Amino acid sequence: MLRRKRSLLGHGTPDNVVKRRQDVGSTQPSPTAVVSSLPTGALSSVSTGGSLSLPTSTRVPGGLATLSSSRSTSDRTISGTLAPAQAPARTSKGSKCTPSPSKTLAPSATWTTCPYVVRDGKANPDVRTLPDSPAAVEMAQAVLWNAVAFALNKKIRSYSQNAANSIDTFFLAPATAMNPNMNYGQQVRGPGKAHQMGSYTGILDMRGLVKVMNAIALMKAAASPDWTNARDKAMTAWTKSYISWIENSALGKEVATKANNHFTFYVNQMAAAQMYLGDTQGAQSTLKSYFTHQFLDQIAASGEQPFEAVRTRPYHYRCFNLEAMITNAKLADQLGMNVWTAKSKYGATIQNALDYVMATDPKGEDISDIFPHVAAIAAAYGDPKGKYASFLQQKDSGYMNQPFWFYDQSAALPNSPAGHSKRQLSLSGAAQDLAAYSDAMTGKVVDVASAVGSETGAVQFECPLVFLAAPETELEDGLFVTCDQLKPWYEMPMPVAPEAL
Repeated sequence: MLRRKRSLLGHGTPDNVVKRRQDVGSTQPSPTAVVSSLPTGALSSVSTGGSLSLPTSTRVPGGLATLSSSRSTSDRTISGTLAPAQAPARTSKGSKCTPSPSKTLAPSATWTTCPYVVRDGKANPDVRTLPDSPAAVEMAQAVLWNAVAFALNKKIRSYSQNAANSIDTFFLAPATAMNPNMNYGQQVRGPGKAHQMGSYTGILDMRGLVKVMNAIALMKAAASPDWTNARDKAMTAWTKSYISWIENSALGKEVATKANNHFTFYVNQMAAAQMYLGDTQGAQSTLKSYFTHQFLDQIAASGEQPFEAVRTRPYHYRCFNLEAMITNAKLADQLGMNVWTAKSKYGATIQNALDYVMATDPKGEDISDIFPHVAAIAAAYGDPKGKYASFLQQKDSGYMNQPFWFYDQSAALPNSPAGHSKRQLSLSGAAQDLAAYSDAMTGKVVDVASAVGSETGAVQFECPLVFLAAPETELEDGLFVTCDQLKPWYEMPMPVAPEAL
């Protein structure tokens, strides 16, 4: 498939790179659309079955009193990472294309005649004309909440019925079900066959599959009369087909080569699906591979995430990848693996990545993107000094009434540092292997505290492994970055001292 290839411009300081990237392309709006293989009528069929009352006074071990906001980073956007949005076609001598909006071309002609150009962090209004991606997000959340509600109060069967019926509509019913693939996810409009299929970026639009798998597990555990053997058999067949598509399709293979949030969310889906199918060994292998390969290059010594920081909306993308990393750690924890203490090649953990974002100025971006992740890190690592509780109290005094507090409990993470201190458990063989690997890596990495405390904040840098295959790597469809352009972010110090957070 041909794509217009555009590298990030500029070298030197991160500020220079970001400014030059933002300067690329026209500032005029441009016509694009993103199409997925999800059923367009599914959202209207999802019912929450009444309000769900979640606990508001639960205290989590580790210092936080109670948290809030049911929405994850990605729940507040159309698809988490906005669809690959395009710049207007450039006018050239003899060209039939003019910058959009155009008075010389009919609306349909702008995507049948003119090629589209990616503009990072920008979404075209055309994206909003198709409800598929937000429908997937809302469906997954509704299914999970209804399953939780039924597990808490089995007397109200409507919750169980809502969850099962929504899964039927979205995945199983012949008239409305999506096919077990993302062949048309985040399709970039334009002329020719190359624009008749989706892009690899569309795969993350099904990240809500993790919540669906969790909901099914809850219904099974609660002996829901609505999650029948027939439904389970049909969903098992769908999930097997989806895994096969991810592993064998051109789009699935392409996203498996990425180094940023696209791959992190890819791992979410693979591991959760494997767990649902009872393939524990496969799920452990998927997660272990991530934490011993791509994860090693995702967090700098300071806690910065270079592959996300280089984007035009760095605060959002840092939080977005944090969401995916935390989800992978939670899935691994469920399998008896402790990856919370796994370190990048620069000695940083997921907690260090969260601390870095907490100390970063959002610069106009939505600071609430980070709130659920602060709660998750507090539950996993503890909060002995109360810095996470203080941050949430300062930024959102109503955080104790939000559902993400319900999700983030140390008791639910028995293999995390905070959970393990409360309940000693023996690790599985896979967890022991991963712990041994992490211990071996510790002797080769730069100590985080000493690196941050140094005068320049510089650390020994080496190009991420993804650059062994090519001199540049793709962050979004048509958006490329080189090792030299990422290097400044690996060498930046912490915005403020960790103890000052």
